[in-house]
Amino acid sequence: MQLRLGQAELERRVRERTQELQNASQELRELSTRILQAQDEERRRIARELHDGAGQLLAALGMEAYNLAQESDRLSSRAASSLTNIESLVKQMTKDIRTMSHLLYPPLLDEVGLRSALTDYVKGFSERSGIEVSLDLPAAIERLDRDYEVSFFRIVQECLTNIHRHSGSKTASIRVVSDEGALVLEVRDEGRGMPAERLSEIQSKGSGVGIRGMRERVLQFSGTMSIESGDSGTRIRVVIPTPTTAPRARTSSDEPLQTAV
Repeated sequence: MQLRLGQAELERRVRERTQELQNASQELRELSTRILQAQDEERRRIARELHDGAGQLLAALGMEAYNLAQESDRLSSRAASSLTNIESLVKQMTKDIRTMSHLLYPPLLDEVGLRSALTDYVKGFSERSGIEVSLDLPAAIERLDRDYEVSFFRIVQECLTNIHRHSGSKTASIRVVSDEGALVLEVRDEGRGMPAERLSEIQSKGSGVGIRGMRERVLQFSGTMSIESGDSGTRIRVVIPTPTTAPRARTSSDEPLQTAV
């Protein structure tokens, strides 16, 4: 009798401890989700400030330089040369700020959705990195909750960033399929791949800030992520169930950023 009572007490304590661990794990995941959402909102805010602040000041500076250029025949050759340099610098700075703003938060994501945002980002990435990227998307991707669209976009962005930084591959392919209430993403490269021990570490611990962030975004929507890597390159497969509720309504604070600086 005493043994049975002891065993029952032990089982009760195990159940309680298991429930405490599950609750702690859930709280940690919710905290991680809130942190990622806060990061995305901060990126969006900074992107808007770059556009509305520095971008508009550069636009004004460009107009002033243009006005001066209309009087170039009255300037010395040295002053005219400096003015030409100023115009060139303003154009380059405007381009750089526009690129930075779009990388922080792509305006097309709010304006027209995931499909256009991915298409625009992949095109710009290829131009900047020299990596040829093929993009295969469904003919139409319905508008989804903004948190979902942002998370999906960030996962693609992180995949391409890792290819550029680590793989040495000159090509990459992205395929997105809508399948039974989920979006399935496959990203492949033909680079050097990961050493077996590194791949094992990533799969077991999610090592690396980028990979950890991707996993947290996937788990946020109860999705799955797998990584395969070898001598012929790396493949990342992500499956994220699409929300069953209607997309979150945009508020005045969600007004899209303009596409031109």
